[in-house]
Amino acid sequence: MAKTKRSKQANDVPEVKPFFTGPAYELVQLPSRGLTYPEEWTDDEGRISMRPMTVKEEKIMATTRLAKQGKSIDMILKNCIENDDIDTLELLSGDRSFLLYHLRCISYGAYYEFRLKCPNCSANINSNIDLNELETIYLPDEFEEPIEFKLPISKHTVYYRLSRGKDEIAVLKERQRRASSYGADQIDNSLTERYLLQVTKIDDVEDRGQIRNFIESMMAGDSAALREDMERSACGIDTTIYESCPSCGADIETEVPLSEGFFRYSAGGRDK
Repeated sequence: MAKTKRSKQANDVPEVKPFFTGPAYELVQLPSRGLTYPEEWTDDEGRISMRPMTVKEEKIMATTRLAKQGKSIDMILKNCIENDDIDTLELLSGDRSFLLYHLRCISYGAYYEFRLKCPNCSANINSNIDLNELETIYLPDEFEEPIEFKLPISKHTVYYRLSRGKDEIAVLKERQRRASSYGADQIDNSLTERYLLQVTKIDDVEDRGQIRNFIESMMAGDSAALREDMERSACGIDTTIYESCPSCGADIETEVPLSEGFFRYSAGGRDK
């Protein structure tokens, strides 16, 4: 077929390549090192590929409805993790927390400015931190679930698993349900709900009804010991920081506050 003058001109138009292809993915090692996940979720070193946040994720964060439903974190993680096979609700809570801090670092820089209130004199303290300096706590090579723990007072043996993202959502929904049903006078039932979600067996008992009855009547000393063992067994990022109050000189030990400015560019910039 003969070519017209118009078709010849169209064929001569050079290909226009996009000048921007989006942020690149980079490997990051999970605190769990992938020990609790299917093999296809991570590489042999327990790493996944993740990209920085874009305007798309900023819009998700700005949507109050999603935050109240507990959906914003999962939507952001799903968008920024390259492997679509990963179910972010099944990620350990420690991995999820670590990934949020990692996202902050690769998206806005590691320098983070925040404000604390002195528990001694109530003075406001302007502080900052390099988030890269926070310690990451990894699971040991021999880690297995369920974890076995003998209660120090009752001497019963509790078997439990580490918290997942789905547990965080379940606790949030239960708290919202109780607030809607009972109002401001409701008793915070979050601790009991976490136990019920994570405890798989007590001694040889696996019946959920009996486990609930035991948990709801567990002695405070046993509960405190179990809670400490759960925290000690978990992986993630240690957000403990130390500050000195310039007004009264008090030494302060607290956690890095996740204020509205956490997912914002700090004045210190990327070079900090």
